[in-house]
Amino acid sequence: MAVKFRRGPSGDSPDFIWTLKKVRPARLPVKLVVADKGYDAESNHEYAQDVLGARTAIPVRVASRPKIKMRGKRRRRQAKNFDKRGYHGHRPKVETVFSVEKRKMGLIVLARVPSQQHKELIFRAFSYNSGRMESLFLPVIEDFYEAGRPKLLRRVISYGADSR
Repeated sequence: MAVKFRRGPSGDSPDFIWTLKKVRPARLPVKLVVADKGYDAESNHEYAQDVLGARTAIPVRVASRPKIKMRGKRRRRQAKNFDKRGYHGHRPKVETVFSVEKRKMGLIVLARVPSQQHKELIFRAFSYNSGRMESLFLPVIEDFYEAGRPKLLRRVISYGADSR
């Protein structure tokens, strides 16, 4: 997980490569990088494709501009062969995460000092991801422990859970 916060309104595109660099030490393969039009820069496409070896699904900012006049070979290729299924299949997931995080954690930052605001936002991101990990792995862990119990004990435990 990589998170970068800035004070005040600003664009996120300068932080795109910084954020992707934080993914590399995990040594997990990155197959597809999905971002909105604000991240459409030749340097972003170049890093994702050449360094990470991933495809990019980033809409071109000015799709109406003739492809010949567009700067950057990767941007021209993206405008010509844009993966709509890859973009529209994954982008709603990202927006859903943002929505859920705001709904669970709130829209405002309670801290007043910038250093504390930064810590609060990192804690929010960490706690959201911890909750997601718990919800994904808790059924697996429960099944693992249930497998070792005798059937009679499992039945008693399940009746006890229903009586609450």
